Amino acid sequence: MTRRRKRSRPRQSSVRKRHPGRPRLRLARDVLLIATAYVVIRVGVVETHAIPSGSDEDTLLIGDHVLTEKVTYRLRDPEPGEIATFVYPFREMPAPLAVRFFLRNFLGEISGGPTLLIKRVVGVPGDVVEIRRGVLFRNGRAVPEPYLKTDAGADWGPYIVPPWRYFMMGDNRHDSADSRYFGAVPREYVTGKAEVIYFSLAPTTCAKHRAPILYSQGKWYCSGGGEEKRPGWDFAPAPAWRFDRRVRWSRTGKLVRAAN
Repeated sequence: MTRRRKRSRPRQSSVRKRHPGRPRLRLARDVLLIATAYVVIRVGVVETHAIPSGSDEDTLLIGDHVLTEKVTYRLRDPEPGEIATFVYPFREMPAPLAVRFFLRNFLGEISGGPTLLIKRVVGVPGDVVEIRRGVLFRNGRAVPEPYLKTDAGADWGPYIVPPWRYFMMGDNRHDSADSRYFGAVPREYVTGKAEVIYFSLAPTTCAKHRAPILYSQGKWYCSGGGEEKRPGWDFAPAPAWRFDRRVRWSRTGKLVRAAN
């Protein structure tokens, strides 16, 4: 008698069938992780700030992109001479502290909301700040300011900086809206310390008149007001789409140093 051979069952493949919805779930998870990491870093570690005006010339020019870190001012208070960012206007928001902190630091540049400004710290709590004959005085002593575009500005003060507030001023004193106009900055509104210019892009229009920049007979002019030669216009302005010609390589990577 011949034995019947048992038919062997085909082996099942060890490779599991992929569920059609799993790639989408993985993608959603990755996007969520990236977004969470971005928010944590943006709110708690570093932030970027684009310079829109000439209030800090020649230290910071229009088109500079500055990287500011937020760890230092959690460990200590701001010191005179440092360049810091802060939220303006100084108003309370009807929200818990954590939500208010997120709105100020992450959504602060949305139109209609608070604005993120950058200025130099010239006075700390208890200091007496005064400007006399174009020179800044702090506690009765003249402050050397080699970084100024012109002089320290018109006579102003004396002003005693209140507790938990900081007196901020732009380096271009004649064209800067700062603590001389809106008062000293509350400590909780100071968000970060400027560290480095990580990128710089020359403007194609004059910020003051919103008109094109022109070059004629070796001089720079603003076509809206005849404004002559401003810092950073070191080559013929190119159209907005000529990105390669507008980059200011000499300023990219420059450290923003505090005054001694």
